[in-house]
Amino acid sequence: MVYFPWEVDHIKDVFLKLVIALYYAAQGVFLPYLPVLFKNQGFPYWQIGILLAIGPIINILTQSAWGYFCDKLQTVKKLLLLQLAISTVLSIFILHFHSFWGLLAYLTVFYFFYRPLPSLIDTLTVNAVKDRPTRYGNYRMFGSLGFTLAALGSGYLLNRLGVQNSPYLISVLLGLNLLCALQVHDAKYICSPPRLRDLTGLVKKPEVLQFLLAATLLGTTQAANDNFISVHLQNLGGSIKDTGLAWTVGVTAEIIAFFVISRLHFRRRMLSILGFTSLLYGTRWLLMAYVTSIKLILVIQLLHGTCYALFLTAVQNHLLKTIPDQLRATGQGLLYMTVFGLGGVLGITGGGVLMGRFGAQGFYLTCLFFTLGAFMVFNRLKKKVASPSRTQQ
Repeated sequence: MVYFPWEVDHIKDVFLKLVIALYYAAQGVFLPYLPVLFKNQGFPYWQIGILLAIGPIINILTQSAWGYFCDKLQTVKKLLLLQLAISTVLSIFILHFHSFWGLLAYLTVFYFFYRPLPSLIDTLTVNAVKDRPTRYGNYRMFGSLGFTLAALGSGYLLNRLGVQNSPYLISVLLGLNLLCALQVHDAKYICSPPRLRDLTGLVKKPEVLQFLLAATLLGTTQAANDNFISVHLQNLGGSIKDTGLAWTVGVTAEIIAFFVISRLHFRRRMLSILGFTSLLYGTRWLLMAYVTSIKLILVIQLLHGTCYALFLTAVQNHLLKTIPDQLRATGQGLLYMTVFGLGGVLGITGGGVLMGRFGAQGFYLTCLFFTLGAFMVFNRLKKKVASPSRTQQ
């Protein structure tokens, strides 16, 4: 039987979408139920915050190094396979640690391999769509679909079997992901490996630092809500099933938003879109600060889709225009180190303190304050980028 190149590429494209879907399916079990699992084990809020924050801390310390290592070796796939294999094995043993310090040490090792996965997957995705960057959403929506199905299905399943079985679901999903990742294309490098001074030169650019700052402010609020909305719903009297439903509503809206955005063409207005997205996030957090009805919170979750899809697509498109080709994995590493690393640490640890001391209202009003800060930085950066073109005219 003869296989034509376009058929092989199509098959590998399908496997890449499966890799994206399966990783976020694992997140669909991990993210909603891990805080509840820690709470059921008797850990106080401040310890839950630290246990959840260790992942973003590992992001900060290692993400750029993993990305630079990929660019230096000019392979993403091999390191992705290594991370998936080790993560699959380690995920089985989450429940074997009952003391705070033992669990903290274990999660440090686990996250060293697990947390870089989305950065490397995004590098492969951006490589696949670099000729048509707006198609990023067409791939990323499969991650949202995997997350939705896992959050909904695991919500009903764990409601019957118990939330303590969630790590075993994660292990199965990561194992399947490993098998699919064996079939994907590696990233294609057509330039020479980067030098260390290329990296240092990149991080010294003011426009890059300002962009990462504003994106991190939004990422902080996203991480805070993602990690504590399940606890917030439980405090309002919601069940495990309500948590799964809340995530399902939000990520279903995310799938639709990614699909629509992937068919739009707005590559030259990324900073304006990010400014608008900041205000949209602010509206969401303002509503969450005062709404106490679980049914209304499910309606507010519809905003998650538009907010997150716009945020991630605009950030990736702006990054693609800003980062040189030889530093594509390094650029993804910087993004995940700051936005999902530093932003995650601030959101989780700060969120734990705010939720414990000031309740949900103080928690979400602080998120609102951060989004207004992001809006101002994006708006300032947009004017700064636009000013040279005015001068030239």
